[in-house]
Amino acid sequence: MAKQRFPKVTVSITNVRGTDLLEQCLQTLTKTDYPNFEILVVDCQTPQISEWIQDHFPSVKVAHFENDIGPSASHNVGAEKADPNSKYIAFLDNDALVEPNWLKECVRLMEKDEKVGIAQPKILIIGSEEHLDHVGLALDALGTWNSLFYAKEEDYHEALDIFAASLAACVIRHKVLDSVGGFDESYFIYDDDTDFCWRTLLLGYRIVFFPSAKAYHRGQVTKSMTPKRLYHSTKNRIYTLLKNYEWRNLWTRSILFCTLSFMTAFALMLLLKLELAAAMIKGLVSPISNFKNVWQKRQNIQASRKVSDKDLFERRLLRKDIRPTIFDVKRKALAFMNRD
Repeated sequence: MAKQRFPKVTVSITNVRGTDLLEQCLQTLTKTDYPNFEILVVDCQTPQISEWIQDHFPSVKVAHFENDIGPSASHNVGAEKADPNSKYIAFLDNDALVEPNWLKECVRLMEKDEKVGIAQPKILIIGSEEHLDHVGLALDALGTWNSLFYAKEEDYHEALDIFAASLAACVIRHKVLDSVGGFDESYFIYDDDTDFCWRTLLLGYRIVFFPSAKAYHRGQVTKSMTPKRLYHSTKNRIYTLLKNYEWRNLWTRSILFCTLSFMTAFALMLLLKLELAAAMIKGLVSPISNFKNVWQKRQNIQASRKVSDKDLFERRLLRKDIRPTIFDVKRKALAFMNRD
């Protein structure tokens, strides 16, 4: 009866180069009051991680890699190494903490509606717990989240349909991972969650924010601008637009994004930030050099889609404006100028 009431869940934690944050995450996770779950740590580049886990958390499974395979591939490993009987796969970042009832609440609500493919708990910012971490309400025309980041926690107590769940803490149906085809490992890092959630919506599943379940995350308003970040974020944004938009919306949005990106790269050159400019150009060129592969993925996605762009616009999960992109660019530009 317990297994019928509480279907098996695999909780996969993405970890890289260290155990300090991981230890705090596992300490809260092991207090979870859900009676039927396993824990898997997908680790990159932490020496003797298996021995450390055995000494401190002997019931936890480990998948270790000597090289950095990136978050996208790490999430796929979490799904592949999960117990085949797990109905749900929960993903956590190693800098996330959870309340005891987080998993029970998410599963309870997902069990009520088979169309809920992904559930995100209310994620609060560690050190500023009265504010929300990212909640991807919608996606603007250029692929930027309209996020509830830093919104007041007290204002959000009702479940909401959202465009994208944060992989800092979320629960996904195992069959959804299989149907969607997992995460796109060519992304390596950044926007893999946007792409995965978009493909989930196109198959007719809902993504829901459940505020009765709570987790905590070390949120950052703006991450530092590095060549690696600019390359992957630029490349992946184009991949996401190319793969998921219908024809009627694809060209104007992808051309606008590329034009604005070239202008940004030119501005970086004028500022003598040549490494950053080169990384951005490399990101823009990548879809051309990998066009055949990207186009095949697009054909597969479009052939299996059950939901139109029009439907997502009507549900306000896709937006026609670019205000979130403009806000994001301004915020990063200010942080960049203040750093220098």
